[in-house]
Amino acid sequence: MVGRQPGTKQVHAGELDPRAFHAPVRALRNAETLADAEAALAAISGLLAMPRLVWTPDVASPLQEPGAEAFMRRQGWADDVIAAMWEDGVPLRMPVHIRCRFEHTPFAITLYDEHRKRRAPYKGVQKRVADMIAALGFNSLLIVPVHLPRARVAMLGWCGPQMLDEAETLLAAAAPDLLAAGHYFAALFDRLSGRDPVREEERARLTQREWDCLRLTAQGYREADVAEMNGIAATTVRYHLDNAVAKFGARNRAHAAAIAAQLGLVGKLS
Repeated sequence: MVGRQPGTKQVHAGELDPRAFHAPVRALRNAETLADAEAALAAISGLLAMPRLVWTPDVASPLQEPGAEAFMRRQGWADDVIAAMWEDGVPLRMPVHIRCRFEHTPFAITLYDEHRKRRAPYKGVQKRVADMIAALGFNSLLIVPVHLPRARVAMLGWCGPQMLDEAETLLAAAAPDLLAAGHYFAALFDRLSGRDPVREEERARLTQREWDCLRLTAQGYREADVAEMNGIAATTVRYHLDNAVAKFGARNRAHAAAIAAQLGLVGKLS
């Protein structure tokens, strides 16, 4: 069993007054800088006794966004953990990211299988990421899926030493405030990171799956790789890419990827 982090006090739901979250959530709503927002999030972390935050601006993007990387580093995540979280299209395959696409309210997950007294089962690079997080003394996460315009879904989460039943009890007391916190932080992050409404409008021409396939193709992945990362057939990948080509009025896939890159919609090409 993974132990609790030194100096972390366990908080029971009976000891947690839901009204205690109101002040930091208001501070987050009124925040004008990331420093102010992160101070408010840290106050929520203290109330939950879940000391480490995670943030993903787009759970369907395989690209590592510099602003999110900097946020994670300020939260104390080591560079190797941050790199692993975005390695080889991990965001597209991590169960928690996939779940965020379908869930609209906060939920708790565990890195520890309490019934079998072992780590929860993950595979490949997903297991590597889970093991790296668990090795830091974290057993569970409270996850806030943030559904945004244009079918984008962000994810804000708190990592802590609690077992799943403890995390779920905390969630029952704090869920409404955590959901509000997620939306307030996402709005501020987008505003300060300079997301361009014109680019967002262009992005909306494609479905989420079409973007998933096009962005990975622009990164040099083969059809088979894109299919595996998205959990779909190669023929389905071809279908989505053909749609993207048609919607952009492009000559071929490479041309569609180039158009998207020129619009700044697929990130830095490697």
